[in-house]
Amino acid sequence: MSENNTNPEQNPNKNWLSEEEAIALASGVSVEKASAMLEGDGDRKKERDAVAAAFREELQHAGEPGAKVMSADRELRYCLELQRERIANRGLQYKDEMIPGAYFKEGLNNVRSWQDGQYETSWSVGFIDHKKTFSRSNMKTYKRREPQAMYETVVDVRAGEDVSSDTYCCPNCGAVSTIKELQEGCSQCGTSFKMSELYPKVSNYYFGYDPAAKSEPVWKQVIKYGVYALPVTIPLFLIIFVLYAHFLPEKNSAFAGFHVTPLWLITYIVGMVIMSPLIGYFVWIFSLFAAAGRSIATGTPQLSMGNARKKFAAKMAKISSDFTFEKFAARIYSLYKLVVFSSSRENLPFYEGSDMKEEFDNVIDCESTSWMTCKKVKEEGNHVYVTGDIFVENTRDLGDRIKRGREMYRIKVGRRTDVPFTSNFSIAKIQCRNCGSSFNAFKSKNCPYCGSKSEVESEDWVIYEIRNMGKRYLIKPLIITLVILALIVLAELDNLGLIRR
Repeated sequence: MSENNTNPEQNPNKNWLSEEEAIALASGVSVEKASAMLEGDGDRKKERDAVAAAFREELQHAGEPGAKVMSADRELRYCLELQRERIANRGLQYKDEMIPGAYFKEGLNNVRSWQDGQYETSWSVGFIDHKKTFSRSNMKTYKRREPQAMYETVVDVRAGEDVSSDTYCCPNCGAVSTIKELQEGCSQCGTSFKMSELYPKVSNYYFGYDPAAKSEPVWKQVIKYGVYALPVTIPLFLIIFVLYAHFLPEKNSAFAGFHVTPLWLITYIVGMVIMSPLIGYFVWIFSLFAAAGRSIATGTPQLSMGNARKKFAAKMAKISSDFTFEKFAARIYSLYKLVVFSSSRENLPFYEGSDMKEEFDNVIDCESTSWMTCKKVKEEGNHVYVTGDIFVENTRDLGDRIKRGREMYRIKVGRRTDVPFTSNFSIAKIQCRNCGSSFNAFKSKNCPYCGSKSEVESEDWVIYEIRNMGKRYLIKPLIITLVILALIVLAELDNLGLIRR
């Protein structure tokens, strides 16, 4: 490690690094200067906001033939294309509807952000009533609808000019296009280019259950909950009332010994209907608590999120300032999804693992939960390797039905550390060294015309292994739940005086 990667101002007694200290350690600057770097200049905020808003709209149409989600980075954009192909190849019809929430018609942008030496990574949130439908003639239609908060990871460069509107002359056919138009290749001759990403772009997204994101206002929800509860509450309260009146001594109640008459019964039912909004309110409150419990149960990996971030920052800051855990996690989720939806994994330029055909070929939808753990960071020669666990909700086509479930995978990735990093924009024609044909070397490591292996220099993460870890993610919450229940039982036994001190 070179001398300029150390910072004498670091406190040797601390075993963790703050964000400012991690940047200072990697960049060879003072903590004060690193803190100033974290503040940012805010000049590109409007562009990031616009990209986040555009993605929310474009994602709804990603399943339509020929759709291009240009607000997403190239990995995520390619992932959505492969998913669309997977769904079509399995003969499924897919519909994705996102209705804006009642109170949050527009998203909240830049709710939190992180910065490293080159990038600013931020979260934007949109509130939607989300409906997904999969259908096919030989099975029951799968429908899933719930209020959700949609989280987007927006990545932007911290320095550098916007060149997306600059013009570029195709070296193959001479057609003049803007650089932004060349992201998918020359529209005239199909020539592909190796170019820097045009930031800002959305690099990952995920959904979280949020009852406040329903498209209906609260008063409508309360009335609806009340009406839905009436088939249960009317007979339940009637039984309770009759039993209460029957067993209560006559001297203590004017209701003792009364009889249920048709008039009384009609009055009772009408009264219950009038009271249904109040009942609905309590049912709605209960649903909020249930949603909170569901969030805790499904988001248990977040318990180790803070430690993962600290471990990653402490290790990676000594190697390079070009990594934050948020940007890293977003990229790994995108690469993982590309492996999931690819039909020729051996041809992916960033994947060196096994084919995993039986594991992933029936997956038609894959949602990240945003949580990723960092188990190990190891440096070997001119490579750094990171091992961690990712948590996803995979929707699988089982032929006669669609099944959705939460899954955990251990993933090992690596990246070269000796490739010079620059945020300056570059663009160059991609050409096969054997036959001279141009093809998208990001999507394929082999030339589709002659089969020769591409030798485009790798500057990003490569996946070396993916393993299904089964239900291991349930072990920690199960232990926590058992401990809590044990403490409750002990407390009750102590209150009853059954525990001797």
